[in-house]
Amino acid sequence: MKFLVDSSLGRLSTWLRILGYDTIYWRGAADRSFLRKAEKEGRVVLTRRKDVLARQQPGIVLFVENDRVEDQLVEVLGKLNLTPLPEAFFTICLQCNISLREVLGDDVRSRIPDYVYQTQQEFRLCPGCGRIYWPGTHRERAMKTIARLIESKPGDKPQAMNHKQQDE
Repeated sequence: MKFLVDSSLGRLSTWLRILGYDTIYWRGAADRSFLRKAEKEGRVVLTRRKDVLARQQPGIVLFVENDRVEDQLVEVLGKLNLTPLPEAFFTICLQCNISLREVLGDDVRSRIPDYVYQTQQEFRLCPGCGRIYWPGTHRERAMKTIARLIESKPGDKPQAMNHKQQDE
């Protein structure tokens, strides 16, 4: 499932990307071009604007009721009956929404801190913006949040993973 998120839901767009969902964050007005883009690309529209909800629009337009991002995420997943797949977590660039590709530490050696190079073995690169991601405490905290928010069947809990990006 792909999403188009209006400017009132920026943090939600980041969390949807963390979960591996193709999510475009629309910075402009939630106008006709916003809705046309969603229709053309087959994206679910997520908004907190009731005027967008009132427009005649083919496809799914979901009004997000909650204020807190954690509650928004649970709301969207529940309303759309989505179960995120752990293997998709942290596979999309949080900045530009492009699929990350795995790279060797030697390939990014000059762009990461020495300590990271010496202690990490998994690296992912965004071919769009060039950001480098590796396991770290950011991913670990995100996984704790995900585990808390997503109802998992016993034994199906996502593995704890770490996440960090170069310029944080």
